[in-house]
Amino acid sequence: MTELLTSDKKKIELLKVLSDGKVYTYYRLSKIIKTNYETVKKNCNFLELLNFVEIIKVDKEESASGVASYRVKITEKGLKFIKNLKM
Repeated sequence: MTELLTSDKKKIELLKVLSDGKVYTYYRLSKIIKTNYETVKKNCNFLELLNFVEIIKVDKEESASGVASYRVKITEKGLKFIKNLKM
């Protein structure tokens, strides 16, 4: 297998974290995989294009804290991909 780019490794790390089936915020994911918020956001947006994750925007009016946020969860396709990944 060829060497992966750092950004690709981060996407795989994201999917591995999400594979537990829980819903995470961008902020929480950034802390878990030790990268910044913007990197998580960009990688999650790309993974959503592939239908590996679902991103749910929570408007500030709907949020208990009064701050808008994003919730990310893995899809069945994402679970299947990470399960079959040979690494």
